[in-house]
Amino acid sequence: MLIDNEINLCTTFTPVENDVALFVMKNKEHIINLSIQQLSDEIHISKSTIHRFCNKIGLKGFNELKVKLALDLAETQKEGEVIDVNYPFKKQDSQKMIASRLLKLYETTIRDTYDFIDPVELEKITKLLHKASVIDIYTHAHNLNPAENFQDKMLTIGRMVNCPKSFYKQRMTVLAASDDHAALVLSYSGKATFILPIIHMLYKKNIPVVLIGKAGSNLYPKYIKHHLYISDRENLRDRISQFASHIAMQYMLDVVFGCIYNIDRNKNIDYLHEAISFMDDREIDK
Repeated sequence: MLIDNEINLCTTFTPVENDVALFVMKNKEHIINLSIQQLSDEIHISKSTIHRFCNKIGLKGFNELKVKLALDLAETQKEGEVIDVNYPFKKQDSQKMIASRLLKLYETTIRDTYDFIDPVELEKITKLLHKASVIDIYTHAHNLNPAENFQDKMLTIGRMVNCPKSFYKQRMTVLAASDDHAALVLSYSGKATFILPIIHMLYKKNIPVVLIGKAGSNLYPKYIKHHLYISDRENLRDRISQFASHIAMQYMLDVVFGCIYNIDRNKNIDYLHEAISFMDDREIDK
């Protein structure tokens, strides 16, 4: 996982440690050539604070931080041009260049999202959603598209998924849900206004909640115990469109579906074979 992702995932920084984090993310090449004493003198922060910062992002100390930064920079250089996920193409770009830049954006976003995956957390969530009799998805706006795509995929293996579109239907759905349901909340920022009343009611009804959003988007840890993080490079307002967040959300939901599917793989294949003639009555030889 890139050092920026490790930093964004950490929620326990003190204000001083947060200053260290910001400096590290902006000065990677510079830090590689410094000793811990030189860094301490330059940013006027004690060596012990720098060590604590390193420990909080899973590193043993400053030397390991420098190694990690060097590896990240080498990986970035190997990938070539760094794509601006908010403005991935320029005014003068040809149609083919626009296609090329969006390809790079998709590759970067999916790799970034993959790096955020915690395998232990993913396994817990897979088991939780597989066990649920019904999965209810709560989201809005452009996230409805990947949500409905996930719903369609789950229906192909005979699994019920609700995806209410309006805030009214979301609230009616949560009121009708029982404790054998599980809930998926899709929100890139975690700040959507529909979230709090929904998760408060889910908590009261003892229904587990899984949040899919960018790093640091779980603003309600009391109510949301499980989360999957996606690429967090997209600006909420200053962008052409939701290219990165859309593809990241779609990728993560596809990963979740794949994990659920594989638990009962043979059963799901049999179900599809039995259902296909009913679902598709076209005369097709192959």
